[in-house]
Amino acid sequence: MRVLTWNVRALRDDAAGAAGAGGVARVLREAAPDIVLVQESPHLWRWRSACARLARQADLVVVTGGRPAVGNLILCSLRVGVETAYDVRLPKRRSLPPRGAAMAVLSVDGRRLGVLGTHLDLDPAARKASAGRVRAAAPLGVPLLIGADVNEEPGGPAWRALSDGLADVGDGLPPTFSVTSPRRRIDGLFAGPELRVVSREVLEIGPVSDHKPVLAELAWA
Repeated sequence: MRVLTWNVRALRDDAAGAAGAGGVARVLREAAPDIVLVQESPHLWRWRSACARLARQADLVVVTGGRPAVGNLILCSLRVGVETAYDVRLPKRRSLPPRGAAMAVLSVDGRRLGVLGTHLDLDPAARKASAGRVRAAAPLGVPLLIGADVNEEPGGPAWRALSDGLADVGDGLPPTFSVTSPRRRIDGLFAGPELRVVSREVLEIGPVSDHKPVLAELAWA
């Protein structure tokens, strides 16, 4: 299965703008993922139509997310089955932006897989607390796959809390942020021991977002 995680900055940098999703959709089509975990998807005015348009132009379908998940979005290809999907909105903290997560149990090659996409806080204390809350809400009893804009580099407390018991698929990859001055790997993809990594890379893209996507090909171990 091909899995991609990416902060698309609400399509604000997209060549076609928030109404068109031109450059972002092109990157997704060329990557040909089976599962996409999007952070900062459209989630304000006309967010449903914007998310649906992005999925359609990328030859994918919407699983769940958008405004109910505070901008986290799960997309998938038609070879992936959807068993259940739900969104989580974390308690609002004073003076801090709201946070949440999109989650689903999918079926890939006849086997069940729990997926979780989230975007953690800029504030360190809130970030660690959010990571713990999100993991507590993750699907149980299935192999787990997490894609996130952690807003923290590997080894930090939130990174460790979010990835507890999972492998860092991007370990050793180059920075993911920012596109114009890549210095930090803050976008993580984490997989349970039931999955093995066949390949992984940070995609080089044009100015369609401020983050670079992480793409991995995974197989059942």
